[in-house]
Amino acid sequence: MAEITAILKQCEDQIEEALWSLEVPGEIEKALEAYRAVEAKLAGLNIAPGSPAYPEQQRVLSYCLMRQGNILRQTGQPQEAFVLSEREITAARLSGDGITLARSLMSHGTNSIVGGEVKQGLAQIEEARVLFEGGDSYDHRQGLGWCWILLADIANAGLIAKEPVEVIAVADQALAILRPIENWPGVARAYAARASAYEKLGDITAAAADRESQKFYEGKDEH
Repeated sequence: MAEITAILKQCEDQIEEALWSLEVPGEIEKALEAYRAVEAKLAGLNIAPGSPAYPEQQRVLSYCLMRQGNILRQTGQPQEAFVLSEREITAARLSGDGITLARSLMSHGTNSIVGGEVKQGLAQIEEARVLFEGGDSYDHRQGLGWCWILLADIANAGLIAKEPVEVIAVADQALAILRPIENWPGVARAYAARASAYEKLGDITAAAADRESQKFYEGKDEH
């Protein structure tokens, strides 16, 4: 069991390494290749349901599939991303880990909405929100804040019906959650979403102020 645990930790570390050294800098094809190699490694462990290591394997698998799906969406393969996200959410449920499941529901919900299944997608995002609200850890608070950002972004893109003033209120909720935990990338995204809403309202002054705040917080994480 100790050996399997170590391998699973190694797999998760490899996903993180590919994320920060390949995916984030833009080498997404190489990142996808790395994620697929990790997925194959996880499958090769042949851990059976009921094994003590099975939930952890499913948690790492869910994360691996999430990263692959993100790249497939970026490269214009929404249907392939949707199929992967269905596998991702199944693995997340089998993991028994609430944070993993909530993150997968957000990912799958976004895919559903982009694919035209708006009602289903919103239901999944709402399930994720409830799960995030069920705890006070950093991961719970961060996830909840990003849930609100996601809703604001989807509304700004015209995928769901919300008035600009409603989008501003949603972005404000994200800011109220993410500022105290110093999640600066999320704060920047919330200001960006709010700026877009102000621009739609024609409030150029407020939009410009939020764009400045967006730039400030985008750079804050670098120092």
